[in-house]
Parts: sequence; C-alpha cells; structure tokens
Amino acid sequence: MALALLHKTLNLPNACWVNQKLPKTFFRRNFDLTLSDRKLLDDFSIIQQMEVMALVNAETANIPNYIDENVSYEEIIILAIQTTNEQFDRQKNKIIDFIQKYFPNPLFLVLYDNQQMVLSVAEKRINSNDVTKRVIEKLYVTPTISLPIRETNYQDFTTNLAFEKANKLNLLNYYQHFIQCFIGLQTAQINGTFVARPYQRSKEDALLLEEIEALKETIFALENQAKKETQVAEMVKLNTRIQDLRKQIENNQLQLSKQ
Repeated sequence: MALALLHKTLNLPNACWVNQKLPKTFFRRNFDLTLSDRKLLDDFSIIQQMEVMALVNAETANIPNYIDENVSYEEIIILAIQTTNEQFDRQKNKIIDFIQKYFPNPLFLVLYDNQQMVLSVAEKRINSNDVTKRVIEKLYVTPTISLPIRETNYQDFTTNLAFEKANKLNLLNYYQHFIQCFIGLQTAQINGTFVARPYQRSKEDALLLEEIEALKETIFALENQAKKETQVAEMVKLNTRIQDLRKQIENNQLQLSKQ
C-alpha cells in the first residue's frame, strides 16, 4: 500500500522509476558501520527489505544539477524501507537516522509496514574533512501516517509532493520543495491547515517551530521546579516566567498563522 501510494503521490516521470532491491551488503561493503548499526541492519525484524524506488537526476527528470562548495545535488534517491508492525514504533527513528547518515545523496525516504509509514528528508552539506561524506544539517521526519490516508492535512501534504507542483529550476530547488512540504505539515499541527510556503518562509517557520518546542521544554522544567518550591516569592517569580513563556508561544503561533 505504501509503495503504490508513493508512486502515485510523487508522480515522477517514467524514466525515474527503477524499483531495484538494495541488498544489505551495500552498507557493509561501502561504509564503516558501528556495532549498533550492524545489529540494526542484520535484524530481519527491523529492516526486512530496502528498495531504490526512483532516481531523479538530469537524465531521468530533465532537471539540472546543482553543485557548490557546500552542497551537491546531482541525484536524488527515492528509497523505501520495510519494517514490521512490532518494530515500527520502537525502531523508526533509529532506522531513519541510520539510512540518512550513511547516504551522501539527498534522500526522500519512506519507512513503512502494512499499516503505516513515515517519510523523511534531510539537508546535508559536504564534509570539509572528507568530500565523499555528508553532514546532516537538518533532519525532517513526518509524524506516523496511518494507511490508507484519511486525515485532510496528510492528504494535502502528499498531494503537494507531486512532481508537477515543484520548482524544477535545478535539483536543489526540487529537493527544497519536499522540505517546504514537510515544514508545512509541521506547521499544520499548530494552525490546523496545511500550506506549502516558499522555501525561505518555510525555513523561518521551522525556526519558529523549534523555538516553540524549546519554550515548551523550559515551561515543563519550570513547572516541576515550582512544584518543589517552598518560598512564596520564588513561586511567584517562576509562575510569572511561565506566563511570559506561554505568551511567547502564542506570539510564535500567531506568526505561523500569517500568510
């Protein structure tokens, strides 16, 4: 179900689709895996199979490369990883981190079982110490999406991933369209409506979302501190600080809702 949905959602040119199995030996041959990575890779209940679904490049999609001193967008890989229902929730973040960490290419990753999926993209820069490796600047992961998709925001999100909706000036712009959609889905958790905004505005929204999460963590810590406080004056200070932080969250949410 997930792979058929991916095919329909991305709506790539026919030349992009390759549907080739990726053997686990690919990672053992090409990368210096840690012990924990090898255990993750070798456990069939965690990673059942991997498949390169599509390759998006100048030849297959007629989109020019983009290369500078910091990034290289010569080929985008659409990769699908199958896991089990039992391992999905426990291992999804580890699997995504593992795959995104070792692949130097820009990846559109789908991790799925027979009931649900998560999608991931990542902004990577060239490692200044080894140009064959990449450093992940920012990782984007959707919430778990139940299959078939029934929620409006998820439907709008997947619809907007389509090839014909993207900026195809070059492969960097094309990949940034995915990032815009991922940030739009994150924003929809706040304002209730999915909107794919221009890349620069999307990055500004991402910073606001990060700040909201940081403020929530600070509030949680201060609330726990206030529960233990015995001095009335200190409790008042803590509660005042908490209210100020909640107002900051409200301001950020207001910024996210603006067109």
